[in-house]
Amino acid sequence: MSAPQPPAPGPTPPSFTPLRAPLEGTVHAPRSRAIAAPRRRGRWLTVGVPVVLAGAFGISSFLLLGVSALVGGASLLGPLLAGLGIAAVTGGGAHLLLRGKRQRPVKIGHPQAEIPIGTRTALEKIVRDSRRQQRRVQAMQRRARGSTVVEILRRAEMLLLRVDALLDTATVQSRRASDPDVMLLDGMAERYVPELVDALEGTVGFLGPTTTPEAREKAISNLHAIDAQLDVLAGRLDRMENEIVNGVTRTLDVHSEFLRTRFAEPSADPFLDR
Repeated sequence: MSAPQPPAPGPTPPSFTPLRAPLEGTVHAPRSRAIAAPRRRGRWLTVGVPVVLAGAFGISSFLLLGVSALVGGASLLGPLLAGLGIAAVTGGGAHLLLRGKRQRPVKIGHPQAEIPIGTRTALEKIVRDSRRQQRRVQAMQRRARGSTVVEILRRAEMLLLRVDALLDTATVQSRRASDPDVMLLDGMAERYVPELVDALEGTVGFLGPTTTPEAREKAISNLHAIDAQLDVLAGRLDRMENEIVNGVTRTLDVHSEFLRTRFAEPSADPFLDR
């Protein structure tokens, strides 16, 4: 007598596999130069060049039209106004083309975040402090001499830009003003980074060739200390960024598991649930 045969397997329940397009791009380390703030154009380029172009085109146009007007016996008022107009158009157009793009403002009031009472005021204060220090660092960058000083200023500015990016997330905006991470961002923008920039500003003057070797050596030691402390602050921002990204990853994993379970049921018909 033959052993009973197992029942034929039924139809395999349909499974849901989200469509995943291949990701494109390059992954950079948090402190990579590739994600550094773009180098700003100097005032000589954004203001000086447009002024020179405006003056050259305006004067040339006035001379050309003025000579024609004098030959024809007309007044010089028309050529003067025409020259001024050409100068304004040329200078304004050159300025718009050469100026750097403005930084995107931080929006307090993320659509996916419910901001607790008091948090909005705290975040707006951090944004103001961060932008004020960014303008200060940018002004120092225009006067800075030496690759070491320029690099430290770049790192300080990058820290402030990363603070802005964290403030623009729903995760940070949904926290209370007393949250340790919010207080850390407040301290970075109001105290920690400004104090390091103060120390840098007081050190730069002792790096010149007329400084005594002892003072110069101490100034270089101060630069190393400032750079090391900026590295500590960057590490704290690394931790916050990783926590936020990990939280998004966990949310995506939960959502993916829900979709896999929901659409793996054979009787589940999304059209019948409508």
